[in-house]
Amino acid sequence: MAEVRESSRIYRKTESMCPSCLKDLPATLESRESGVFLCKECPDCGKFEVRLSKHPWYFEELDRYFFSVMDGDFAQRDYLIRLTERCNLNCPICLASANDNEEDDLKIEKLLDFSSGKKKAKIDLISAEPTLRKDLPEMIRKLKAQGHIVALHTNGIRLKDRDYVKTLVDAGMDEVHLQMDGFEDKTHIALRGEPLADIKMQALKNLEEFNIATDLVMVIMPGLNEHEVPAMMEYAKTHSFVRELFFLGFRSLGKARDAEHDKCYLPDDTIDIVEQATNGEIDRKSVMQFQKLYFAMLSLMGIRKCLYIQHYLLFRDGKNNLIHAKDLCNWDKTEKHLDKLAKIPRSNVPGRFFWFIGLGFKMLSLNTIKVAWDVLKMKLHLWSGFDLSKLTGQTLILGYITACDPFIYDKQVAKYCGKGELATDIGLHESGADANVEREKYWQNKKMSESGGVK
Repeated sequence: MAEVRESSRIYRKTESMCPSCLKDLPATLESRESGVFLCKECPDCGKFEVRLSKHPWYFEELDRYFFSVMDGDFAQRDYLIRLTERCNLNCPICLASANDNEEDDLKIEKLLDFSSGKKKAKIDLISAEPTLRKDLPEMIRKLKAQGHIVALHTNGIRLKDRDYVKTLVDAGMDEVHLQMDGFEDKTHIALRGEPLADIKMQALKNLEEFNIATDLVMVIMPGLNEHEVPAMMEYAKTHSFVRELFFLGFRSLGKARDAEHDKCYLPDDTIDIVEQATNGEIDRKSVMQFQKLYFAMLSLMGIRKCLYIQHYLLFRDGKNNLIHAKDLCNWDKTEKHLDKLAKIPRSNVPGRFFWFIGLGFKMLSLNTIKVAWDVLKMKLHLWSGFDLSKLTGQTLILGYITACDPFIYDKQVAKYCGKGELATDIGLHESGADANVEREKYWQNKKMSESGGVK
C-alpha cells in the first residue's frame, strides 16, 4: 500500500542552518495535523525537519501574534557575559563545552569597558562556572557601581559555602540562576556526572538564609527526570526566595552537539509536562493567553524577547496556595483586546496609549486588585530592567525555555533574542541565539583547520 503523506501548509519562510555541516540555509515553517515543523534541505547533507510543537493551534497563533506586535528595532538591554571556559564539573550535556576549548578568561577590564557604555543593563555572569573567578566579587561591586543589575548563573557548588555566599551578597549581587535539575542523585549523575543532591540543598539553604532572589533552572531530559517536576513545583511554591522556576529542554549544543535529537525538548514539550504534573491546573491555553499579554507589554516598552521563551505567572497567597494568572480576569475577553494591538501601528502612539488604558479596564477584577501591587512592580521593573530582587516574595514566574541550536535556529526569531553575549572567542553579539550558532561554526572551523581539513 502506498504511504499516505500528511498534508502540509507553509505559513512562514525564514533562514536557518544545516545542523550537520552548519551551512546557512533557507527554511520554512510548515503546519500539519501532527504539529508545526521547521523544514530545510542542505545540498550536501539532505533534508531536516524539526517539530517545534505538537499543537499547531498553539504555536501558529503565538507565532502570528509575536511577529505582529514585536515589530520594532529594539535595542538589547540584557547581556550574557562568558567569564571563563573553566568549570568544576564536566557535565555531559554542557552547552558551553566547559573545559574543552582553550580560551583565556575574559579580562575584567574588557567587561568594565563594555559595561561602562551601557545604561542600567542587566549583566548575566555566566559560563562556564563564574564562581571559579577569584575576582568575581570585585566584578560585582564594580558593575553595581556603574548602576547595572547583576545576575549570577551557577551550578551552585561554591554556594554551599555560606561565607562565600555572604561575600557575593556584600558585593551587591542581585539574583542567582541556579542549575537545579531535580532532588535525586541519579538525575544529577546522568546530567552532571556527579551526585550533587546534598550540595544543591545546602546551596538553596544559604540562598534562602540571605533571601537572595533565585531562579531555579531545571534541565529536563526525556525519560530521566520528568517525574521530579511536581516536587520542583512544590519547593518553589513553598519557598518565597524562589522568584522564577524555569524548565529548560535539553539541546544539541556544546558537548551534547552530537546527541540524538529525540532526546531534545522544546518549550512546547515542557508545557505538556507541567500541564500533566499539575493535573491540568496550568494548561496550554492559559500559557498562550498570558504569553500574548507578555509580548504585548514587551512591545509597548520596546523590549526584546524570543518567541521560544514562554512564561506563566503565579502568586503565593501566604497559605501555601497559588493564585493562577488564569484566575485574575476574563481571559477570553482580554485576549480579544490583546489581538487589537496587532492592528495599531507602532507610529500611532495615542492609539497604543488608549489601547493600554483599555487593557487595564478589561483585566480589572477583585482578583487582580489582590495582586495589583505585584503586577505593577513587575511592569515597572520590565521597563527599568528586570531585576528579580525587586519583586515581592508573592511572585512566582514559570518559564518554558530553550537554547537555540543549529536544529531550531530561526533567523527571524533570533533578531528578537532577549540576551546579547560578550565572550572571548567570538566577541560581542547582540543576539545570544546568533552567538550560539556562530560559536558552533567557529569551533568546527578551528578544529578542521588544526587537523588539516578543508572547510
